[in-house]
Amino acid sequence: MDWGLKSYKDIAEFASYLVTSLSLMGLFIVYRFSKKQIHFSTMEKCINDFKELDNLDSKASQKDIMKYIELVNEEFFYLENGYLQAAVAIEWIDGMIDFLPFLDKSGNIKNQRFELMVSGEVVNTYLINYPRVLNSIKLKTEIDFDKIHSSSFAERKNERDKLITQIVSNLKLSRFALLKKCALYKLRCEIKRR
Repeated sequence: MDWGLKSYKDIAEFASYLVTSLSLMGLFIVYRFSKKQIHFSTMEKCINDFKELDNLDSKASQKDIMKYIELVNEEFFYLENGYLQAAVAIEWIDGMIDFLPFLDKSGNIKNQRFELMVSGEVVNTYLINYPRVLNSIKLKTEIDFDKIHSSSFAERKNERDKLITQIVSNLKLSRFALLKKCALYKLRCEIKRR
């Protein structure tokens, strides 16, 4: 087999291969940039929506609580569908821990952020239209909420990590390898702290 350019046909063929290769590389670069832009736009939207929630203290109204639940549902949707990076997902879930009510195996509230959510039945009523959120707050293992809010950093971090892992597991995010990404992210954070 001879190699080389012997005719205009060979030159045209070589040029077409070169143009095709460059076009494919360009498409790949555009795809990667678009994906990053979608991730950024998603994050920006959710952050702005959260900032608009003024009253999320213990006396929050039903309307404010439902706005927050709607936002959490939307964020979980983005997590399930890979619109957010693992680091962002972990950070957001960690923040949700301070607001969401969590139910033990018997359906009792383990932490009560909002006065209106006085029992597991009330929580179920609020979340009936949000099965993704409801499923995420049902605890399968024992979580010590005193440690979740502890002043000891190590105690607090370990228990919060345990709860984050459980939320991710409840959402069935492992199919998108988020559990693995979360573990790698936590490992990188541990290495940086040392």
